[in-house]
This record gives sequence, C-alpha cells and structure tokens, in this order.
Amino acid sequence: MKVDSLTEFLSIEYADASLLRNSPQQSRSRQSLEKILRTCGEIIDESGHAGVTTAEVAKRADMAIGTVYRFFPDRIALLLGVYDFMISRYIEIALDTFAEHPAETWQEAFTTLVESTCTARRTIPGYKATHYRILPDGPNESKYQERTGAYIDAVVGLLSQYDDVPSGPEWRDKVGISIELSRTMQRVAFDADPHGDPTLIAEAASVPLQYLSTYIDEVS
Repeated sequence: MKVDSLTEFLSIEYADASLLRNSPQQSRSRQSLEKILRTCGEIIDESGHAGVTTAEVAKRADMAIGTVYRFFPDRIALLLGVYDFMISRYIEIALDTFAEHPAETWQEAFTTLVESTCTARRTIPGYKATHYRILPDGPNESKYQERTGAYIDAVVGLLSQYDDVPSGPEWRDKVGISIELSRTMQRVAFDADPHGDPTLIAEAASVPLQYLSTYIDEVS
C-alpha cells in the first residue's frame, strides 16, 4: 500500500515553525531537543499544559534554561513544538503498523489510524492531552487549523488509493468529521479506562466507518 501522504505530512514545515530558532543538525542537539519535548509530555501528564513553562522544563530536564530558549523563544513556541512532536510520533506508529500489516481496504486503513492513536495514548507521555488543543482559541486558531487541515489531507490521500473511495471537497469534509468523531469517542474510552475501554475503542473506529460508508453509498 502507499503511505506517501503520511510521510509527506511528517516533512511539512509550518510557517510558525520558524519559532524553532535553531534546527538541530548535530546528534547532541537533536537529543537535547527531544529531551525537552519528552519532558514537556511528562509535565503535561502530571499537571496539565499549565505546568509547562520554559523554567520548569529546564529544571526537569536538568539543563540550562538557555538551552530551552535556544530552540524555543517562548512558551507558545514550546507548546506548539510539543504538539507537532506528539503528532509526528503517532504518525510513525501508524507507518510502522502499515509496514507490518498493509491495509487491503480503506476501512482497514482508517481502523489502523485509530488503533495507532490509541497506542500513542498508552505509550507517549502527554499525548492524551496534546491530542487535543494545548493552547486557547484566538491568535493561535490559525495554527491549529493549518495543522488539522494538513492531517485531514494526509488521511484523504491515504484512503484515495482504494477503488471505492470518492474524492472532492465534500468527501474531504466527511473525512474531517470522521476524524473528530473518532477522537471524541477515544477520549470517552480513555476517560472510562486508563488503558482505553475496549468496547468504546472499537466504536471509535466502527461509528466513523459507518458514517463514511453511508456517504459512499449515497454518492455511488
């Protein structure tokens, strides 16, 4: 199966990513950046996004605050960096799964994305909270819209390789709704059980699939 749309999603450079002052080239710098982002995830799990400050991250990561500022000029940039980092880790989980078990239908592909999200929730510190908004609406709304739109496009691209899948802006809207529906149901599943209520997780895939299938039947 083709996963180009997902790999291309990983390579997107957002305009506000320029806030990442120094793109790490050396291995040591990359390790420092990843440590900062993972530390943010741990803090988010413990005390929510409000606990993430440059000073607290530097303290918990046992590094000079100047090192944090070298990558992120302020808290907003730091939180957006965490958001992008978490979503990238989730996509990598999905890509690994597709490499081992290629999806033969669009339904299998969508289900794998849902299952990969659940795996990320269980294994990546901070992902459960970061999977949703980490900054309030307002001036940051466009940043979320850009990221959300790019992800929807990636999923549409993934599903488009299957013969019975439609195309066009209306289909894209339906896919976007299905993604949000699944995310909401996953949140309920993990609120009910820290490891995810199995029945609710299954419905987080089956309900959106039924929604999309109904649309496909209508336009066929």
